[in-house]
Amino acid sequence: MHTVLIDTAPAAGSTWHQALAGNPMPQLSRSLRLAEVIQQEPLLEDAEAAWLTPAERWVCLALGLGAQMVGSTPRSTASTAIAGAVRELAPGAGRGPWGALAALGTGMDLCGLPWGMALPAHLELGRESLSLADPATLQLAKNEADALLGAVQPLASEAGWLLDAREPERWLIAHPSLAEVVTADPARAIARNVATWMPSGTAARPWRQLLTEMQMVWQYHPVNEDRVRAGRPEANTLWLHGCGVLPADLHNPFVLLGEPPAHATAWWRAAHSGLAVLPASRRPHQLQVVQPQTTRAADPHVLKGTIEALDRLAADAIEGALQDHAGVRVVLAGERRWIAFELRRARHWQFWRRADAHVLLGLV
Repeated sequence: MHTVLIDTAPAAGSTWHQALAGNPMPQLSRSLRLAEVIQQEPLLEDAEAAWLTPAERWVCLALGLGAQMVGSTPRSTASTAIAGAVRELAPGAGRGPWGALAALGTGMDLCGLPWGMALPAHLELGRESLSLADPATLQLAKNEADALLGAVQPLASEAGWLLDAREPERWLIAHPSLAEVVTADPARAIARNVATWMPSGTAARPWRQLLTEMQMVWQYHPVNEDRVRAGRPEANTLWLHGCGVLPADLHNPFVLLGEPPAHATAWWRAAHSGLAVLPASRRPHQLQVVQPQTTRAADPHVLKGTIEALDRLAADAIEGALQDHAGVRVVLAGERRWIAFELRRARHWQFWRRADAHVLLGLV
């Protein structure tokens, strides 16, 4: 079975849902008219406050990692209402070991430690709160990353942290305390109150202490002073995400199609690089991930372009898969939950069936 995971969380928000209502997504709607619901994740009481996005939770479920509430539902067409889900709770916590997978993908020795991604970013002080700029817009050069790392490496080493910045836009970090730290992808915090999405609790205390010390060192660092003079944002924080230990017996259940594009979320780029070097499971199946550009823009023209691009990419992925496979699974994952559909090529003759993609995306 070929799976197409359509993850709209990077662009989700109130303005996104408003824009969806006015953009019917004709190409994806035409593809999804053949779909039947086969599985879904029940809505949590406060789904938008969950640390992992639904797409992350679906990948964790496929990998056999972490907690997951899964709904099995009677088959129904995409044009009918989504049925109520039967709840099942698996043990574990909402963590995805993306940092460990990223380290594995770069050929690093995991040393049996929990790893996380530490993404250089810019925090801006507002009137009442801190706001996070998209880390992708920082555009930290390799020499800048090396200089910033050199300035804080003694602090990290003295406290027992491993810190690696071979990729300027994605640093990797390891420490025993990261095994229990729960984090969120930066896409969830952009243009929101950043305090809501920063690691908290006892487990995150060593990280918060280290980060505070690093921020003090970087405040007047020549790299940041040069960036300010040039009108560029300072690199004044590291955004922690994807902490956890990678199970020794983990296998890759996917045949990954294509490389993640530049706009793909940090967690998916990390997962993709690590999964590619893991041993394959006995029956791997093809997986293709489609994500829109990360945006919290309120500009209707920007959102319209994002939705139209997603419409084309998602429909092309589904139709391409149906050319090679009798059946395709499509997972729609938004900001609140995911819903899985099955499409069969044999249903093409049912021309009267209809699905509204923008309505279905509004449900996730």
